[in-house]
Amino acid sequence: MRLLLASLLLLLSFLALPIHAQDLSAPGPHAVGERTVSVVRTDGTSFNALFYYPATQAGSSTPLDTTAAPYPGLTFGHGFLTQPNLYASTLRHMASWGHFVLASTTQTGFLPSHAAFAQDLRFCLTWLEQQHTNPQSPYFGMVDVARLGAFGHSMGGGAAILAAAADARIQALAPLAPADTNPSSISAMANVRVPTRLICGTQDSIVPTASNGQLMYNATSAPRQLLSILNGWHCGFVDTAPAGGLGCDSGALPRAEQLAIVRRHLTAFFLLHLRGVQAHWNAVWGPQSTLDATTAVVREARARFTPAAARQAGLTGQVLDYSFTITNDGPVASSWTLAAENALWPLALSTSQTAVLAPGQSEVVHVYVTVPAVSTYANDRALVSARRDVDGATRCYARIGSRRL
Repeated sequence: MRLLLASLLLLLSFLALPIHAQDLSAPGPHAVGERTVSVVRTDGTSFNALFYYPATQAGSSTPLDTTAAPYPGLTFGHGFLTQPNLYASTLRHMASWGHFVLASTTQTGFLPSHAAFAQDLRFCLTWLEQQHTNPQSPYFGMVDVARLGAFGHSMGGGAAILAAAADARIQALAPLAPADTNPSSISAMANVRVPTRLICGTQDSIVPTASNGQLMYNATSAPRQLLSILNGWHCGFVDTAPAGGLGCDSGALPRAEQLAIVRRHLTAFFLLHLRGVQAHWNAVWGPQSTLDATTAVVREARARFTPAAARQAGLTGQVLDYSFTITNDGPVASSWTLAAENALWPLALSTSQTAVLAPGQSEVVHVYVTVPAVSTYANDRALVSARRDVDGATRCYARIGSRRL
């Protein structure tokens, strides 16, 4: 009997563990097609952009894979004196996970205009919108025009910030080792209202985090993250160093390992925020986000549970009442959808959704846990989260613990 009980305990403990998702640093379910496209500006001039998309087979101008359409769109900005094709592995990777990706080829010279570059990143999104509405386009009806994002490296990361600060179409932002620009991308962060994940390297000697990414993180009131790749370096975000290695550094982390880390964290962030894959919320905003030994993260979901953790004990049949206050610390009003995970004992929420909370407003919610008469476990733990409805992805959370007396 004891052996049977021990086996049952082991089985239930496995069931209580989170399911490990597929390795997001590996290619996604789609083959990747690629083209060079012409993007027309509002003044009638045009420029080329590299275009990567989910395809039925890999290669140049291969047919679109429509099975998971419509696809969100991403616009990408390259670094100073760096051609966008030097980021091909990352751009293809994002397309393999179900995104349209456009990388402008402009502003690659010694005297780039950061403002013009940011405008071109925005024009790339306009090109996607035009393809979506053009019956003659192979991408007609295939673009999720409500789910557009921006990312970039170094100068291009700063330009992506400028674009997001000026363009309400951009719903998620993930710059890589972003550099301050002219106009200042640090200052522009005050106008960014969308969830942002800044990904930097701790050994970056070209664009040090302390004078760039950290100041950008400090400047925004939006949901924000500063994810530091331990021993990561500036040119570790690029497939190969630009010709001559101008403006490049080196670091202790092998390039292939750094790129794998970048791919994993970019993919989780954009799958959650643009494709709405809620299974990734814990790895992006939850307690799992702190468990990656290759990175260090600081984050603020711009909402909070008070208290962040609570424990109670009760007799069989007793209902334990956990009272939490949810506060909106963000820049925009939103309601919050509640959920509970990993609970083994009967659990109920006082509401499934809060009222719309203006910035600074709070609401009290209750979590009710019933102490069961018969349970393999003498105690239980659960994770309660509140999802920000204005973006449908950002979450804050609290832990609860219950024990039978």
